[in-house]
Amino acid sequence: MEKIFLRRLWMVGIMLLLGTFVFAQDLKDNKEYKEKLQAIEAKLKSGDIPAALAGIEEVLQKYPKGAEMFYAKSLLYAQARNFDVAIPAAQQAVNNDPENLIYRNHLLELYKSSGDLDSAVGLIDEVLENNDKSSAIYREKVMLLHAAKRSDEALEVIELSNAKFGESDTLDVLKAEILMDMDKDGEAATLLGKWRQKKSPIRQVYSALSFLNLENNKPNESVKILMEGLENTKDDLLYFDLADAYVDLKKEKLAYDALKTGFQSSSIGYFDKHRVMYNVMSINQNLNLDQKQELANILVLKHPRVADTHMFKGDVLWQKGELDQAKSLYLTAVSMQPQLIDAWRKLVELNISSGDTDQAIRDGQEGLKLNPGNVMLTYYIGVANLVKKDFENARKYLETALNQSENENAFIQSTIYTSLGDLYHELKMTSASDVAYEEAIKLDSTNVGAMNNYAYYLALRKSNLDVAAKHAAKANDLNQKSGTFQDTYAWVLFQQEKFKEALYWIEQAVKNSEGSAVLFEHYGDILMKLGRNKEAIKQWEKALTMSDNSSVDKEKIKQKISEKKYIE
Repeated sequence: MEKIFLRRLWMVGIMLLLGTFVFAQDLKDNKEYKEKLQAIEAKLKSGDIPAALAGIEEVLQKYPKGAEMFYAKSLLYAQARNFDVAIPAAQQAVNNDPENLIYRNHLLELYKSSGDLDSAVGLIDEVLENNDKSSAIYREKVMLLHAAKRSDEALEVIELSNAKFGESDTLDVLKAEILMDMDKDGEAATLLGKWRQKKSPIRQVYSALSFLNLENNKPNESVKILMEGLENTKDDLLYFDLADAYVDLKKEKLAYDALKTGFQSSSIGYFDKHRVMYNVMSINQNLNLDQKQELANILVLKHPRVADTHMFKGDVLWQKGELDQAKSLYLTAVSMQPQLIDAWRKLVELNISSGDTDQAIRDGQEGLKLNPGNVMLTYYIGVANLVKKDFENARKYLETALNQSENENAFIQSTIYTSLGDLYHELKMTSASDVAYEEAIKLDSTNVGAMNNYAYYLALRKSNLDVAAKHAAKANDLNQKSGTFQDTYAWVLFQQEKFKEALYWIEQAVKNSEGSAVLFEHYGDILMKLGRNKEAIKQWEKALTMSDNSSVDKEKIKQKISEKKYIE
């Protein structure tokens, strides 16, 4: 359930137009000051940020009371998320011009964005000292206090607000959310029930009360509440809550119909539908692909100018195996929004998965031309070249992606290192490959791909088998249904001469995969070491029948069968 008090924090845009500022009294008629401000504005418009910052510092040296200069400085550093500089500059702007609410609001958002909620509360208190006539300021303080884990104080402020402005369903919904987070569901239900009886026109009354009933295994009551809510509020967003209630009642058709009604509604904005569609695509297991496609079709019809709608439909069609149509939709998405990196990525991945690495590279390069320096596009072009076995270009793009990834998160950096590990293995650069895998795992301790590949290649080289066993075991612990990972662990154990344990894991691999020449060769090798010769030969024969277009050594398998023994 969405928490009302956890609103997304916004960042003020840079608006350095002269008319935007309310000049401090002692500077508003200063011609030189205005001219310098105008020069800084021109530098910003031309994109010369360093020169603009240098100009701001020069002006502040001469005019330390220039609140708007401190505000401009703070805005620039805030855009770069450099709060160590942005916050003191904003504080100075407020100190120089304490009556300017724009500066105070900006400082408040900086405190919130940096996680300094106690300072944000302090700033709100300063505002309340001078203006306690607005209930909205009290609500802001309530949300800040609760986000700062000072929920009891938040409830006290609600009581103060109620005494001053009277009770309201809006504030009581917020109070109910706080009570729910404090595990006081009974009090929350009583509070919301009061507004239900009054037929409140606020959607959140019914949404929150429905959620509480679902949590207490009362889906029928939840449905009843939501039906009342739809009647009293005329807010179609409640159809999405209704779908959840029907799911709990195992009434899948009614749940789907409620979802569809919500998607067809013109009163629900795209972003709410996007949130629901994202969940449908990523975690909802109750809808089949045809139903998902119908929802995606509705999104495209209702919001044809939103690129993401075409991406959702493309995703469904990809899952259905309709690759050409999926590709067409991704192309539509990037034609509408060339900066939509995820659509470019999917275009490249789709072409790789369908075996058209040349087209994958062309699409990636087109995306990179429109988004120069993008790390993920550079990475995926490298991957496409790696799959194509063009190792020279793969290395160029993957190493460039790594060099450009300094500001990316650990997950992305780990992903790049994993592919570099794969590439360096292909280039016989074993030391570099090992280091790349180790870096990948250090950056992301759940990177099962890096763990598996590292373990397998160590096993092939019969090197550091204890390290290989550790990583193979962890990969299987994190992903317990991967036949590939189970095969790797079996092969590591085989190299450690732990043949009985290896047999268990290879049998798990056979159970959890479609089988391959490599897998059945490993199976036969393990069985032969355990003295089960006839069964071993049977598995080698299976491997031989699947050996076309495989990396296995067909002649060696034939020799094993002929000589009825394991051969290195």
